[in-house]
Amino acid sequence: MSDTKAPNLNDLIRQHEAFCAAIARAARYKPDAFAFVCAGVNYTCARLGNRRDVSGAELVNGLCDLAVEHFGYLAPTVLQQWGVTRSEDFGEIVFALVEVGLLGKNPRDSKADFANLCDLRATLRERYRIEAEPEI
Repeated sequence: MSDTKAPNLNDLIRQHEAFCAAIARAARYKPDAFAFVCAGVNYTCARLGNRRDVSGAELVNGLCDLAVEHFGYLAPTVLQQWGVTRSEDFGEIVFALVEVGLLGKNPRDSKADFANLCDLRATLRERYRIEAEPEI
């Protein structure tokens, strides 16, 4: 028998309600964008040695890498369909998640940490590379 404990149903319901509240706070973004940012936080923290405190720039960098990893050349199009076209959009989603308690922050963190970090479309295009076989 496994030692894994079943999740508490009340905790799952509270998380779901908080997730829905975050979506309502920043309704111009599709729900998939919120799920992607949550996954991107975990992805970025793991890449940085399981640090739990990452900067806006580190998170945007991780989110761009994750988008290219998952969506390839279509990453800019997918994010655009979700309403995400600028690094500031990631900040809006992060802080909506913070406001409902799904993500944490320290006192020096702000939405401004996500301002003008990159041209999102260009960054995603630059990171997508097709590895060609060398010609013989």
